[in-house]
Amino acid sequence: MSFNELQEIKNGPLKAKVRERISAFRAHYTLAEIGEALGFSGPFVSQLLRDKNPAHMDSKHCPRVVKALEKAERENAELLSTSERQPKSPIPGGAKSLDYHLAAIDALGWKITGLTRK
Repeated sequence: MSFNELQEIKNGPLKAKVRERISAFRAHYTLAEIGEALGFSGPFVSQLLRDKNPAHMDSKHCPRVVKALEKAERENAELLSTSERQPKSPIPGGAKSLDYHLAAIDALGWKITGLTRK
């Protein structure tokens, strides 16, 4: 796969479709975990995924990123097909549970320490 399919310009930002494919993992993994799989740091992945002014990536990394992304999509196919970016409230229009809020925080890429789910 060439950089033309992944990046807007050589050594430029990733195309929106590629950023969406990576963002699909945010509901289940932290940015650090996504970055580890792609070979980047979590903060850099955050910058790559920005809607406005996404970070530029050297084109030489494209083959590695594609390979890691395709592998992660294969391994998590069931998880990705049934998930949504933000969890739905168990009570439409009602109060949201602690699990809902924890899942929403996880989807944003934050880790919560000191709390355990029952």
